[in-house]
Amino acid sequence: MADVCQTTFKLNNGASIPAVGLGTWQGQPGSEDALQMRNTIIHALKSGYRLIDTAQVYGVEDIVGEAIRASGVPREEITVVTKLFGASLHDPAAALARSIAALKLDYIDLFLMHWPQAFTEDGSRPLRPEESPTFVEVWQDMEKLVGPQCRAIGVSNFTQRTLEILLREATISPAVNQVELHAFNPALKLVPWCHERGVRVMSWSTLGSRKAPEILAHSLFTDLAQKHGVSPAVISLSWVVQRGVVVIPMSSNQARIEENIKLITLPAEDMEIMDNAHKTIRKCRFSDEVPGLMFDIPGKGKGLLGWTRAEFGFEDEEGNWIN
Repeated sequence: MADVCQTTFKLNNGASIPAVGLGTWQGQPGSEDALQMRNTIIHALKSGYRLIDTAQVYGVEDIVGEAIRASGVPREEITVVTKLFGASLHDPAAALARSIAALKLDYIDLFLMHWPQAFTEDGSRPLRPEESPTFVEVWQDMEKLVGPQCRAIGVSNFTQRTLEILLREATISPAVNQVELHAFNPALKLVPWCHERGVRVMSWSTLGSRKAPEILAHSLFTDLAQKHGVSPAVISLSWVVQRGVVVIPMSSNQARIEENIKLITLPAEDMEIMDNAHKTIRKCRFSDEVPGLMFDIPGKGKGLLGWTRAEFGFEDEEGNWIN
């Protein structure tokens, strides 16, 4: 077993990013997990974690910043990621200022566009692909932020289609693309495509959460775990990190936090088994199953944040998966 708590990947701006970090989505405001999050983050940092991922829409940046300060770990050793969302895309500079004020930190290491859609200024609906500000226009505003308070910028939930459009216009290439990636949505095409263009992929929902309990319980994964003497979670995380992808598993359980940072090297035959799990078990996108993210598409029913899967680049016009 290899302890990867100090393993890092290079970003296109020359900085390094830890291979394993802690996600904070589980701490929705007012939830029991949010109340526990401060201690969870402190424990993670004291256990060797040096990457914390959060977002404005999670509503917990203040807790994240407080925990970082209380941990005793020097700020410069920690990579802090947060994201702007919705109506905030109209003014990325103001959004950055809000995040810095909430975190009470001097700077943010990575500031990501959470989804390619801006919302109307009143936040009532997401904009259609042709409505301004488009994600290209938002990105051009984000490029102006790179400096002492914002070390790098990136995107989240972008596909090859949306990234191709962005890269044609970008002066600064995204340092990171944070995407849904797990055994049932392995992004086998998207990951190498991004890495070939210098965009580091970061994975969310690697362990399936409540939407895919099979990732921790199906015999395919438990058999591999037994073979290597680790948990099914370590199998999934190792499979992703071995592909050069950053993982940000979420947990409030201290033992699991410690376990999730100690990964193994899988042989080629086991990597292939993991690559093909979406064929042998099932394939799914968790983002398709979040009612709060579904909005009307004029004349086409509802879609994820008001776009069709083809407009996102998840599928072609015939409904075939692309990524």
